[in-house]
Amino acid sequence: MQERGDEMNQPETLNLMLCGWWLLFNGWIQYLEIDFLCGVTDKAERKLILLWIGINELYIVAKICLGMTDDFFFHILLLLLFSVNVLNIPWSMAAAPLVIIGTLYTFIEGYSAVCMYWVSRNAESKVWGMGLQIVISVLLSAVYFEILRLVRKRYSDALRWPASSYLYVLLFPCGYIVLLVRIGLKLGSGELEQYFSSIGIDTSITVFFMLSGAMAIFLMMIKIFSIIIDQARRENDMTIMRVQMEGQRIYVEEAEKRNREYSKFQHDIDNHLLVLSGLIRERDCEKAQEYISRLHIKSHFLTELASTGNGVLDILLREKVNYGMRNGIRVSSNVRIPQDFYFDDMDLSVIFANILDNAIQACIAVQCEDKEIFIYTKNHGRFLVIESANSWMPGRVEEGIGLTNIRNVTAKYQGTVEISGTDRQFRISVLLRAPGDII
Repeated sequence: MQERGDEMNQPETLNLMLCGWWLLFNGWIQYLEIDFLCGVTDKAERKLILLWIGINELYIVAKICLGMTDDFFFHILLLLLFSVNVLNIPWSMAAAPLVIIGTLYTFIEGYSAVCMYWVSRNAESKVWGMGLQIVISVLLSAVYFEILRLVRKRYSDALRWPASSYLYVLLFPCGYIVLLVRIGLKLGSGELEQYFSSIGIDTSITVFFMLSGAMAIFLMMIKIFSIIIDQARRENDMTIMRVQMEGQRIYVEEAEKRNREYSKFQHDIDNHLLVLSGLIRERDCEKAQEYISRLHIKSHFLTELASTGNGVLDILLREKVNYGMRNGIRVSSNVRIPQDFYFDDMDLSVIFANILDNAIQACIAVQCEDKEIFIYTKNHGRFLVIESANSWMPGRVEEGIGLTNIRNVTAKYQGTVEISGTDRQFRISVLLRAPGDII
């Protein structure tokens, strides 16, 4: 009687062990999904991962107790709501990662259904069958983890960029694949085992290879989607850069006009002094004061001349230094472009203008009296190094249009851009290869 009681309790014990394993396995899958979503969208809300896992574990317990079957679409909807309302990820940014998660999970579930059917037909005992199920689920979760890791590593930059709505048309086939697999294999339904019994083991092997082919197509679609996003982003960056360079060209033309006026004023300064000297000798203080006022108005833009070896850069630096000084910022510059480094004037303007504009805005935002900017250049062989440091409020560096344009110009000269920040100072270093040495 005791042996019979043990035999009756054994299935119940195995079922409890299997339920415990399923909860553990589900928690791991939920961790992979939310970690992938946070990584791709560049959200650092890792503390909320445990909240998401806890919510799903409670849901799984309720699902087991109530005997619920397919909840795939509810799960994706719940993940979307959690992403938008708790993680504060815009739905437009979360859409592509969620489609990837849902499609990959459907493939993994399809593989699992085929493998579990094979186990149920070939396992010699229930214990042996449960062991095989655990091994298969571990292998499938490893595959799931590796694919998510590769997608995140290779395509996260493209997926993180909010694409135009028409590009999301590319994701519609993914939804079609999910529906086809789930409906065709009756995933999540109570008829799954009966369905596989009807199609037979040979057909199950065919289904396995069909799933593999569909997954390969899906991964190719992700790559194509990312390539299109990258191309759209590059075109957007180039458009912005062209607009900025046109604005820079107009700015330099206006500065050149002011420079010519400055040269004329310098040329006539001796004559102005002679006039003032005569007025003072005649004790005509009123006219002298009026003349001085007119000279002051005419010379309001005058600053110390820069001498970089590049005429356009001289004008740009003088304008930026003057603007910084008017905002209470101490600006020190030591910029020199070697004569045999034939950089494009507009390229140098884009780099220096964006560096100084960002530095000036950062200094203006600092709540202190000692605001300063240092910018200088040095050359190592056939490389030009541009370095700048400025006061700032420590925080996360957001890569905006200015820094993006600096990187684009730097790439043209096969160079690099490095940024760093301390408690008091932000630094940027740009390395450019001399144009004649570009490979």
